[in-house]
Amino acid sequence: MKPELSRRTLLRASGAGVAAAASWNLLAGPEQAAATARAGRPLDVVIFGDAASEAAHAVTPTGSDVVAGALGQSARVLTPQTPASAWGGTVACTVTCVPDGTTYVTIKLWGGDRAPAEADQSRLQLFCEGRQVGHYHLGAVDPLDILSLDAHSPGRFHYHTLPLPEAMTKDKEEVTLEIRAMGRVWGYGQNAAEFYRTLNQPTRPFYRIYTHKEPYFPGDGIQGPEPEAPVRPEPGPEVLETIKARVVNEHRTWLGGSAASMDSWAYLSLAEGYFYPDSPAYRNADAIDQALAAIDARYTKWLTDPTVLTASDQQWEGFGKVGHVLVLLKDVLGDRLERKIGARTVGAPNPGFERGGTAPAGWTTARWAGTATWLWDDTVKRSGSRSVKVAAAAGAVAGWTSSQNRTLIGQGEHRYSVWVRTENVAAPGAYLNVLFYDPAGKIVGTDQRVFAPTGTNDWSQISTELATPATATELRLDVRVQGGGTAWFDHVEVTPLDGATEPDQGDLPVRRDAYTTMMAESIAYWRQHMPHYSNQVQICALGIYRCNRGLMLIDPGKAPLTEEKARDYIHQAVGLKPFLGREDASGVPSKPLGEHFYQATRKGLTKELGYVGSYGEVTCWLVQLYEAVTRFDGVEDPELEAHLVKMINARAVFRYPEVDNDGYRTMRLEAAVGWRDDHYPGVVAYAQRVDWDGHPLMASAVFDDPALVGRGQRMVADNQFFGALDLLETHSWSRVGVAALRLLLRDWPAFTAHPARPQAFPMDWDAPSFVFSDEENGVVAIKNGKEILYASLYWRARQAVNNLARVHHITPDTHRVATLRQQCSVTPTGETWTEQDWLCFNFAINDPAASHIPPGGFPPPRPELHQAFAGEVLKVAPHPADVPDPALGVDFPGVEKLFVGKAQFYRCSYGRYLIGMNTDSGRTRRLYTTGPGTARDLATGRQVRLGGSIEVEPLSTVVLYLED
Repeated sequence: MKPELSRRTLLRASGAGVAAAASWNLLAGPEQAAATARAGRPLDVVIFGDAASEAAHAVTPTGSDVVAGALGQSARVLTPQTPASAWGGTVACTVTCVPDGTTYVTIKLWGGDRAPAEADQSRLQLFCEGRQVGHYHLGAVDPLDILSLDAHSPGRFHYHTLPLPEAMTKDKEEVTLEIRAMGRVWGYGQNAAEFYRTLNQPTRPFYRIYTHKEPYFPGDGIQGPEPEAPVRPEPGPEVLETIKARVVNEHRTWLGGSAASMDSWAYLSLAEGYFYPDSPAYRNADAIDQALAAIDARYTKWLTDPTVLTASDQQWEGFGKVGHVLVLLKDVLGDRLERKIGARTVGAPNPGFERGGTAPAGWTTARWAGTATWLWDDTVKRSGSRSVKVAAAAGAVAGWTSSQNRTLIGQGEHRYSVWVRTENVAAPGAYLNVLFYDPAGKIVGTDQRVFAPTGTNDWSQISTELATPATATELRLDVRVQGGGTAWFDHVEVTPLDGATEPDQGDLPVRRDAYTTMMAESIAYWRQHMPHYSNQVQICALGIYRCNRGLMLIDPGKAPLTEEKARDYIHQAVGLKPFLGREDASGVPSKPLGEHFYQATRKGLTKELGYVGSYGEVTCWLVQLYEAVTRFDGVEDPELEAHLVKMINARAVFRYPEVDNDGYRTMRLEAAVGWRDDHYPGVVAYAQRVDWDGHPLMASAVFDDPALVGRGQRMVADNQFFGALDLLETHSWSRVGVAALRLLLRDWPAFTAHPARPQAFPMDWDAPSFVFSDEENGVVAIKNGKEILYASLYWRARQAVNNLARVHHITPDTHRVATLRQQCSVTPTGETWTEQDWLCFNFAINDPAASHIPPGGFPPPRPELHQAFAGEVLKVAPHPADVPDPALGVDFPGVEKLFVGKAQFYRCSYGRYLIGMNTDSGRTRRLYTTGPGTARDLATGRQVRLGGSIEVEPLSTVVLYLED
């Protein structure tokens, strides 16, 4: 039997002589017994639904029901109020606490629970002595639970641990806790009504609440079995057919729709579709014309609305997709760049009835008398692939008309003709009708008809020559059947004859000049308005490069940057070079983060202050940056390629083995320790997640890297790939359609051409132990046998060092997520930050455009509430001397700042793990321990005798695992 361990076995100061106290306990499983050590024993436990336990703890429910839960355990749910509001029921109880130090609260939840829809993502919010513990959205202390669309640990219980403010438990032996139900919150809400959503359904069941002194809680023996994790049997490759149908339908719709209504993803998709054999846009000149017409419309709108450049679509990219479309279509543009912007169609619209979505573009059905049916016919045609068909009942008058899409007509004589095929047509027959209109939209003259022979006849051309009335400027064409019968019409022509003039369309710029202006202005604007968050910088750099490349193609003399200079912005955006920030009009960079700030860490992670889960998944942008430079007759950049592969591979340690919602084997993205992750678990992810701009095999297809290819192949082998494509199948946004098209057009063929490259994940259960640490982001990922531990030591500390860490501990039979106190060494600055009485956020958004959102976010609906952590005074860490303002000029109270929340040394103790992280780049620090006993250094494997100190080199981390 192992000797009993004192809670103070490891006590000592860490860092620069700062006195501190730490404690630890055993990582015990279900087999633990009384001999397991008092360190693992809770102070108190409330068993919800157990009458004796609830009576002993003065449980007071309001709007709560007892339910039979998982594995035969009792539980409670909280119900909506009547009438329903953002708040729901409550349960209060009295529990034991410690009078000195930190009391932790752990809730036990069933890992298979999940929300059926976004509207059902309810919350459980903790209160202590009537004050709210933590914040609703991205605070350092999360709600007690946020129900996700994904199950946390199907088939097993899991635990979430939060600290109580020491000031609320000081000199007390018990406190009153309360759990209150809340509806979903939407983090991007622009007012309180958008942010706080109504609770309409009962919450998830919650089983027990524990209080304890140690941050690690071992469990209570009733856990659930380790899942078997079979391979998912379905869906399969048939999903690709569904996605193909989606892309084909989109392209058909855009070909036949209004170009002015298309966003930048739509016109990019049409340009890409020109090269996709299964698309109606394939080798279709109308696709080129429609894509350019959409850019024309964007140019015209931008002349009166500058936000078309600054705040529409993917705003930081500006007009980057204009440049990208030009590069894609450079070999098939013909003389289209010499045509005028905004020029209206002259003569017949869509003359061969070829272009369209569900109907021929420019034409609509019309009925003047009787009944008829119409068909855009792909089985009967004289040429091309389509004609229009009219089947009119006896005495009916019906046809197709361009009345809603009148075209321009010049002066002089023109020949008007159409090809007609008839079947049992009665007199007067099938005919072409011509009508002229003046600039005010009034008909000039009367109908001009030319008839085809009645009866049944094969294709024949009918025509007439007409002089345009002097006051006419517009033309309407109808093809009709009058009297009954069926007719097909194809290839309408309007041919100018000798002496005819072109219609006057005013002084319109040619496309080459207009597009040049668009792209040059986009580059100028975004060089001067460069953001600083890593994903935004990447998108901005992509737009600058694409615009400059487009300019070098169509007007090289107007390109403001050399290729190397344009590529420099990409190198800055991905951390190959220091990020220099926005520039002035003469191109001098502002260096808001100094001369040595990189957008990626040395280990390859993006910087969003600390580690981010979903927001750190920027692979889709890294691939696009690489392709913008190297593809489509671009330039080679081996340094860029190697760096991007390193960044993508760095995310592999943040994939852990789990089962999906249905119990099948998968890998999930680590999100519980992410700064900007407002719910967890993370999504299914192998090499890459699916998102608005990418799909799971994008990087595996583009980069010939064995690890990336192998992880993509692992996803396919686990049959998680096809099931992960639901977004591409069902979401109608054109942005998603671009990702769907590239999967079909380029990435799936390229991926399936790779040879087999088996690849394990670092966190696979049978993988070797290791330690990954990124001191710049303050994050650690540990694989230790059958245990995985993620820890963000630099944790949501936006104004000062908050002495809090966030951990996610995973074993095959459970998950533990905890926010815990740690010891931090901070180089003194003399500055402090006092936690505010805020409830929603614990910060102000660092964006001048967000000035309508109050610091701390929108106050919640009544009743009036107060923050339990308010008044806590925190130390402000130093920032680099060459950084003029870590708030970057935004002066809202409590605004998020860089650097000032990161300690120079962290000492974090959780269970058997003791972590010492030195984030200082120029000074060695010491991790102090006390014995007796030994620990294993998980990075080196060597044994360490406790009771001394360990040197921690600059920008390095030591992880000890206590063995006895």
